[in-house]
Amino acid sequence: MAVLMPRIRMINVRLSEEEYVELERFCIASGARSISDLVRSTMHRVVRGGNQDNGTASSVNEYSTQVRDVERRVKEIAAELASIKAGRDRRRTAAADEKDETAEVQL
Repeated sequence: MAVLMPRIRMINVRLSEEEYVELERFCIASGARSISDLVRSTMHRVVRGGNQDNGTASSVNEYSTQVRDVERRVKEIAAELASIKAGRDRRRTAAADEKDETAEVQL
C-alpha cells in the first residue's frame, strides 16, 4: 500500500513502563493498527477539536482506571491463593509430622 502522505517528522515521548503497558492495552482494546496510529489519530482529534473533544481523554482515563482496578483485584486474588496454598502446605506438614510420631510410638 502506497503512503499518500509520507511522514518525515518524529516526536519522541518518554513513558514509564506502566504508562507504556497501559497505552499498549488501550491500543489493543481500541482496535488500532499500532500505537503510532492510535497516538496520531488521537492527536489529530485533540488538535482539530480543541477542548471540545474531551471524550477521548475521559475514555482513556476511564480505561486506565478500570485497568488499575483489575490489576489491583488480580493482586488481591493472587495473595488469597498464596494464603490458601500456604495453609494447605502447613496442614500437610502437620499431618506428616503426626504420622511420623504415630509410627515412632508403634515401634
